Amino acid sequence: MTDGIKTAILLLFTLVLGACGGSQAPPTTVGKPPVAWNFVKLVDSDANGIWYAYAPSIVLKDGIYHVFFCSVGALGSWDYIRYVNWSSPSVMLRATAANGFDMAACDPSVVYYQGFYYMYYSSAYTTAPNLYQTVIQVAKSPNIDGPYLTYTQRGTWEDTPNDPKMIIQPLVTRSQDPTGYGAGQQTVLVRNGELMMWYTDDSLDPNAGLRTYLLHSTDPVTWNPSLQAQITVPDAHSIDIKYDPAKNRYVMTRIINPHRANAYLTRAFSSDGKFWGPFETLIDVSAFPDYANNVGAAGDQTGLTVPGPILVGFGAPWDLRKDDIWGQWDLYGVLIDSK
Repeated sequence: MTDGIKTAILLLFTLVLGACGGSQAPPTTVGKPPVAWNFVKLVDSDANGIWYAYAPSIVLKDGIYHVFFCSVGALGSWDYIRYVNWSSPSVMLRATAANGFDMAACDPSVVYYQGFYYMYYSSAYTTAPNLYQTVIQVAKSPNIDGPYLTYTQRGTWEDTPNDPKMIIQPLVTRSQDPTGYGAGQQTVLVRNGELMMWYTDDSLDPNAGLRTYLLHSTDPVTWNPSLQAQITVPDAHSIDIKYDPAKNRYVMTRIINPHRANAYLTRAFSSDGKFWGPFETLIDVSAFPDYANNVGAAGDQTGLTVPGPILVGFGAPWDLRKDDIWGQWDLYGVLIDSK
């Protein structure tokens, strides 16, 4: 482990709680987590007045963790994306909810490609009165800490436009109940000069669970969804994927049974990103926080794995309590040994 990464981890596990509204580490005896695992509160949602924090995109750059995460929105939109590098969370990307489109900004995935940081994020649009499906949109910035400009239907990049371009829509548009989720929960990396995106889409049959698809592109705003792009992992909710260049394989981090009392943390490997091996348990049900959800693993700015222990973030009930109230989640992190 390099000195820079050691410094970042030391700062993370000693200073972040005071910066985000807490004064000491959360007790490891609350709920199920034993002393063996040090679950650290990265963002105190209640103390910061943002209600929930989950689905992190974590970039380790120059020894500093940059964390983008989903949080409460305003003015008719459901979610905003906020950013923290161990300071009070600030809004990085807003949704407008204009004309029934751009209802949210959530599930960020940030990657550096051809001179810009691209933030792929989940939004939603109205398919019929009071019915919605998730879609994927994108913003970019020359700097990791922004400001980010959103890609529009007019082919421009602008601050909080009323016409953001839906670069990926569900394979099937549904305007009657059940509409299901739609297309989103993307995770993006760069390899061999191209972008690779994994995302979920349940629109073929909202009652049959999520399907995950893998797309390739050299144009950040042009993607070609296809039924043939489906990977071998079924019903994979909000996964994170990085590439390990030392071992020439993709690494998927996944919470099994998210939003349930029997959630646990797992990992799987693939040589091509489409066909995956079995999942191994990293933290089992007896140790992992109840109702944990929406995982994100640290990587470098292009989505490669980083050396040493990996910071894995996820949403969990406020203060790791045993009951789950929807939308009351703090952002927690834990260090996992790489393999």
